[in-house]
Amino acid sequence: MAKNKMLDLAVDYKKVFGSDDGERVLYDMMKNCFMITPTFSKDPNETLFREGHRNVILRILSILKTDERKLREILNRGLEEDGEYRDRDWVH
Repeated sequence: MAKNKMLDLAVDYKKVFGSDDGERVLYDMMKNCFMITPTFSKDPNETLFREGHRNVILRILSILKTDERKLREILNRGLEEDGEYRDRDWVH
């Protein structure tokens, strides 16, 4: 992809996911696409399917260049809103 086109796409991703609404959608995608839960399954095909879901989120995060602090904020906020917040080292 041409450099300018990729930069334009990154700007578009930031517009979509940069708002509070976008962060809620991103959290929902992380939650439901195996960023918070393991992808492993006894069925190897299911594991591959789950890894495909996870790869989509990894691409989005890569394009957004989301730093660890921001990612933790999104996760913590989403977990708290879901009532699932636990005192875990990985979400502080």
